[in-house]
Amino acid sequence: MISPYIQVGSISIYYYSLFILLGIVLGFLLARPEAKRFKISGEVLFISIFYALIPGFIGARLYHVIDQWSVYSQDPSAILATWNGGLGILGALAGGALGLWTFYRLRQGSGGLGKNVSFLRLLDVWAPSVLLGQTIGRFGNWTNQEAFGQPTDAPWGIFISPENRPAQYIDSTHFHPTFFYEAGFDFAGLAILLLLRPKLRSKPGAVLGAYLVIYGLGRFLVEFFRFDTAHLAGIAIAHVIAVALVILGVYLLTRKSKP
Repeated sequence: MISPYIQVGSISIYYYSLFILLGIVLGFLLARPEAKRFKISGEVLFISIFYALIPGFIGARLYHVIDQWSVYSQDPSAILATWNGGLGILGALAGGALGLWTFYRLRQGSGGLGKNVSFLRLLDVWAPSVLLGQTIGRFGNWTNQEAFGQPTDAPWGIFISPENRPAQYIDSTHFHPTFFYEAGFDFAGLAILLLLRPKLRSKPGAVLGAYLVIYGLGRFLVEFFRFDTAHLAGIAIAHVIAVALVILGVYLLTRKSKP
């Protein structure tokens, strides 16, 4: 089993944080050429990361804590222990989008953003990078031994240490590696999105729409293997959100753009 961190002197550096950092760096490099196409300066694109990052991080943690409130209610101090993992991507998307909206409103028509760059266009630029970041981030779940699925006897089942197993599955040893399922789906979706982008970029919001459909479908399927997400009236909340993402994505893909 891989350690969740590397020790440098007295400092513990968690792989989870390194994967997130790698996702941000590679995501910026991926978005830069597309931003340049729409005359968004590299400096402005870089600054937008911080507007999305902080509310995205807060949203990700909030979503995870609410989703796992039965655990955190027993030890509220653990809410701040983000180095142990526990970031919900659905919350990150909501928080990040809110942060980018704030950035867009402050920069609209000036400061390297351009008068003809809509908010949807800005999200189009970032959408593939988000999918890349999600792909990389799931490896952080692996090193932290979190966000895995139900017990399985399948040959690709992954060993989970007893201290990381839920109480109801304490006697099970191998579980569905749902973080790898989602990473694989996200990576394949990224390839599809980049192939489709030349045909989609003429309509603001279409690349974002394709991303929402791809990710929503992937998350909906992976959720069937999970056991640790909140339910309402017997329905996984993540399933409801995934369906909503697909519907919104289809709308963005099929809506008539303004002339």
